[in-house]
Amino acid sequence: MAPGMGIKAPVPRTRTGCLTCRKRKVKCDEMKPECGRCLRLQRECTWSDQLQVIPHRQVQDGIAALFTGGSRSQCVQMNGWSGQNFVIEFPNVDRSTVPYIHHFVTFCCRFLAYSNDNEGNPFQEELVPLATSSPALLHSMAALAAGHLSRSQPHHDVAATKHYSLALHELKESLSDPVVARADSTLGACLLLCVYEISHSQNPLWLDHLTGARDLILFRGGPRTSDYLTRFFSFLDVSGSLSSGAGPLLEGNYWLDDGENGDGPENSKLLRWPYYDSGNVMVSHFHQLMIFMAKLARLSSESMGELGNNYPDIIVQKGCDIREELLAWWQSCPPELRDQSNDWRRQTRPRKLTVPETLEEEAFSSTKSCMQGCIIYLNHILDPLGRGPQKLEVIEAIQDILDIAREIPEGYGLEMGIYWGLFMAGVATFNDVVAEDLIRQSMKADPTSSIYHADLALELLEVLWRRQHQYGAKYDWREVQVQMGIQMIRGTWREAFLVDSQQETIDSASSFFAITCQAHAIMSSKGNILLTGGTGKVSSRITPLLASNGDTVLVASRSGKCPSLPNTTGVKFDWFDPASYTNPFSHSEVDTIFLVAPPIMDCFPSMKAFIDLALQKGVKRLVLLSGSLLEVGDGPMMAQVSKYISLLGVEWTVLRPKNFSEMEHGHSIRSEDRILTAAGEGKVSFVSADDIAAVAFRALTDEVLHNTDHLILGPELFSYDDVAEILTKKLGREITHVKLSEDELADAMTNFGIPGDYARLLAQLDTAIKNGEEERLNTVILDVTGREPTRFQEFVERCVEQGVWMKK
Repeated sequence: MAPGMGIKAPVPRTRTGCLTCRKRKVKCDEMKPECGRCLRLQRECTWSDQLQVIPHRQVQDGIAALFTGGSRSQCVQMNGWSGQNFVIEFPNVDRSTVPYIHHFVTFCCRFLAYSNDNEGNPFQEELVPLATSSPALLHSMAALAAGHLSRSQPHHDVAATKHYSLALHELKESLSDPVVARADSTLGACLLLCVYEISHSQNPLWLDHLTGARDLILFRGGPRTSDYLTRFFSFLDVSGSLSSGAGPLLEGNYWLDDGENGDGPENSKLLRWPYYDSGNVMVSHFHQLMIFMAKLARLSSESMGELGNNYPDIIVQKGCDIREELLAWWQSCPPELRDQSNDWRRQTRPRKLTVPETLEEEAFSSTKSCMQGCIIYLNHILDPLGRGPQKLEVIEAIQDILDIAREIPEGYGLEMGIYWGLFMAGVATFNDVVAEDLIRQSMKADPTSSIYHADLALELLEVLWRRQHQYGAKYDWREVQVQMGIQMIRGTWREAFLVDSQQETIDSASSFFAITCQAHAIMSSKGNILLTGGTGKVSSRITPLLASNGDTVLVASRSGKCPSLPNTTGVKFDWFDPASYTNPFSHSEVDTIFLVAPPIMDCFPSMKAFIDLALQKGVKRLVLLSGSLLEVGDGPMMAQVSKYISLLGVEWTVLRPKNFSEMEHGHSIRSEDRILTAAGEGKVSFVSADDIAAVAFRALTDEVLHNTDHLILGPELFSYDDVAEILTKKLGREITHVKLSEDELADAMTNFGIPGDYARLLAQLDTAIKNGEEERLNTVILDVTGREPTRFQEFVERCVEQGVWMKK
């Protein structure tokens, strides 16, 4: 490798692994007929007869200059616009981050702006290399990738929140330097954080990030049509404005080519983006449609404001003018777009469509759906409560959108235009259960096919439909959106930044950064929360969730160590050392505490002493981690603490989970291939530590008081015989469940180093399982967090892939 360069010397490499491992993007040991990984994970191991050799060519000097080297660098291979392959080094990036960068490059980039955009993609070729010198961009990329993976594999959620929190911290640092603030890496990071919020969270912070991106664009001198980041911003801006109840953040049709710099190499590349849009037909016409989308967004805002209340005739006239212009434009569109048959996939052709041709046809369907959605949107603005009969053009638009949806093969991800069309068809549909079911099934996103989804939109439609069925009347979805608390209102950035209707430029760099940092500060300091047991398996998972939420976090442990996260501080704390009880309160004013008891039978005296001190210091909320069989006020250990905190008059929550983690029974599984219990054939619902942390996070941060005892159960019941059978299949070796008596189990745990009285209590809990006291299910995880719990099989497979129970 050349000194100071981030490009590794090109070497030919072969793809000789099995197809199963290559599809999953994991290393294959190439043993035949079944490789070791497939044999261990009980997967079908398939092979190709052809040896694939990937040639490497010399990398262009201009691209290589973007990278920096490092002694601890991790690498990601890239494919260049001209077909050349090169490797990017990321200095000082830990190995756990590299898979997320790889997922961002190979998947997320392809779906940010256009679907299946995998050639000549500017996010891959121009933005990703900038992450080698921009921590804000690097963590934004990792957060988005981890957030996408967490939709189907919830354990990635911890990494997503960690990288999101770090990205926010680094972005604030970037904004303190005018030169860095003008860089593409800073604008790119801001836009990716916006997409993260759209695709991953349930709050309107996407608008804060998008408004921040708007201000960066103005600070850079205004929007440029030859800039791929400006084009990407315009997609988010215009589409977001339709659902936010206000017009676009930038005035004018700034995404249209203004004729300047039209012959430059950058614009030439942009004209070929996406690669399957031959002749720039799809992009050009969709940009024209965006003009009408922006007009409709502004008209919607006006109709719900003073103009609509005082002068409704003006709204009607403006709507009629937009309609005439929109229909005239649609008639001028080329026949392959305007007259595309909805069953184009099934039509007989002289030859099969190529991949680019198929993608272009899908893009045309998306544009048609979006166009019909605009027709419905316009009519809804003029008659939101359906007082008049539904117009023929609305009926035809609904039918066209539903026909497009019916023709989409099952499992396909949807283009954003189709999402919008389906949502508007759902808004216009009135008490039609067949149409509702089709829209419902179509809008349920396949997380493997797109980074975007329509969860909130579908939730809104469900509420809308339920009201319409119950009361037999139409409702304005915009009003229902406000009532549900998911209205995307213009946030702090807009009020703090643009007092006038629109500024052409930012007058002062210093005021720009002061206000920008102030806006981020609003998001970066909420509660002051102390986590006892800070390095334990639950508290360690809560920490990144709190940090990314903007809370100040004190991580209490005997070592005083804590992860490197914004607003996070370690503090030394030991339940067995009362002198350490005052340490957390010397750092900051603590208002909330997560309590994890010491592993002793008589924990109440020490916990009561600390709780009393905490109340004297002004703590107002306590959340206790207890056990599923320890009812409030009943029995030893945390149950006595539970009763005490519930009677103090402060805000309180008790969490009672049954948890199976890689540490439980881990030693006996690894060394002896055995699971030792006194549970007999009793069944229990296993809960992952990630789900317990998610419930704890809500109990610690929700504005609405819990003041309750949360029994946290999983979605399925398993006996330990079932567990042994599952592990046997997944590990490829026999795991046995050894059924002991209560006394035998207590003795075994005592020999392992667990205090005798504590071991006897744990053994008694196993006996309770044997007697059927844990054979119960509930929906607490879903009810509190809004997401489905991790299933046990999913958890086991994840641990097996990580080698948690490998023989030692």
